[in-house]
Amino acid sequence: MSTAREMFMALASSKDDERHAAVNDARRSLTTAKLEALDQVEGLDEAGMRLVMPGLYQQIVATTIQVAARVGVAVGVAIEAVDELRSEVSIGSFSRAVRDQMTETGVAMKRRHGSPIAKQVAEIEAQRLAWRHNHEFLSWLAFRRDDPRYPAHDRRARLERFKIVDRLLIGRQAMAARLGKPMAVALEAHDRFMLANRWRLDPQIPEHAVEAYVWPLLSYQGEGHVRVELARHHYDALVGAGVDEATRLHQREALAALFVEQLAEGIDHAPANTRSGMV
Repeated sequence: MSTAREMFMALASSKDDERHAAVNDARRSLTTAKLEALDQVEGLDEAGMRLVMPGLYQQIVATTIQVAARVGVAVGVAIEAVDELRSEVSIGSFSRAVRDQMTETGVAMKRRHGSPIAKQVAEIEAQRLAWRHNHEFLSWLAFRRDDPRYPAHDRRARLERFKIVDRLLIGRQAMAARLGKPMAVALEAHDRFMLANRWRLDPQIPEHAVEAYVWPLLSYQGEGHVRVELARHHYDALVGAGVDEATRLHQREALAALFVEQLAEGIDHAPANTRSGMV
């Protein structure tokens, strides 16, 4: 019987392995559901989103639960993150208004699910929604250095009123309890990176090039995390410089390879009850 790490590595290496056909079909369905949801909510007003988002988000979470039921929660959320990176579509691709609708649905789903795996997935997805909101808020207020509309003292006051420190630390603690600290760290960094509306370092500004090199080291995390963060900053720089799609794809795959290794380590440290499925 393969270990959770071995299962994850096999899934991450190919979507065509017949041994995992059911899981791979569900993974493809999950990516398709996100892409279709993005297309359907484009241009909708709040009333329209209230009509369509509950069903769309329930479909996304239900498919995530299907994968987790077969391979375990840790492997399920890890392989979903890899698929998000490679497909460039995630919950973070949606606007804040859409994610607010997802949050309302997610709260209701947490109460409704009966099976342990379904409940775990619903709780994890709800927490990931919360820290996406927090990181979007933090990203824009923390780094608007040259915007006269947002002087530093005002930005600091807003961050304090929002209680950004408490919100993020509580979220991290909750996710570490559910998935182990290494996996929680990997997912939080991934979810921030996948936010469509986040502040990015500008490759045309020399100081930003220095920061892209330094910030990963100041995360005080291990080698795997630092190398993934360096690769993310490099990818952002390439996108900001307007490189061709082939160059972007090459760097994204290099980033994915590092991310897979980071997640595999996270799976090794995940709680035992998250490392096996029920099917």
